Amino acid sequence: MNLKNALILLAIAIGQFLAPALPSLGIGESVGERALQTGIPPELPPGIFFSIWGVIFTLYLIFAAIALLKPSYVEMHLAHPLVLAGVGNVIWMVSNQLIGNIALDLILLLPILLFSWEASHRLHRMGGFDGTGRRLLAGMLTGLLSGWAAVAVSISLPRLVRAIRDLGPTDQVWISLWIALASLAILAWLYATRASRGLWFFAALGWGVTGIVLNNWTRTDMHWLAAAAGLVGLYVIWRRLAYGARPAFQ
Repeated sequence: MNLKNALILLAIAIGQFLAPALPSLGIGESVGERALQTGIPPELPPGIFFSIWGVIFTLYLIFAAIALLKPSYVEMHLAHPLVLAGVGNVIWMVSNQLIGNIALDLILLLPILLFSWEASHRLHRMGGFDGTGRRLLAGMLTGLLSGWAAVAVSISLPRLVRAIRDLGPTDQVWISLWIALASLAILAWLYATRASRGLWFFAALGWGVTGIVLNNWTRTDMHWLAAAAGLVGLYVIWRRLAYGARPAFQ
């Protein structure tokens, strides 16, 4: 891995920490404020659950530092999709804070999803976790990023549907919730059958579903929705643990 690519990876890692700070400088509106402008939708986890981005950004920074100081085969082969996913992440955050267009936000999430899944698949093709700290870091980074990108896409879809149909966040809540849950289940199946057998994806997915459950139990007081989300989340994770994963293109 050459120095130029390692420095680009490091710059993107730092950019992911800096981009969310724009509203504190008086530039744009925070992602959380935009999400709650018109009320609390059933599919949106409480703000604390989005702290997983901090974990992902920290893992990305550590990965970039290793790629710069002590690169190996792992960093060299994962760098390209992670660079593209990181660039997409920065662009998405800046766009959301400055423009806040619902359709554009969803479109910009898709490259993050695809490139993070590509990184996961490359790691899977290398053999996944081999007992080393380097592979553990790579597995956590690619898996959590892939899983949380899937959560982000899934909870963005109901918002787009409501915008198209001119509905509020508390209108037809069951439809909004099922759009999100069905999307999560489909993406979980696709990941396990097309990308990787890694479990960190499902850790991020489980974290997101837990947030949806708590959102409906404590903030919207729609307990039936909370129960439905919990059952779907448990089923998806149980199915992965019980039946394993058979990614294509082994």
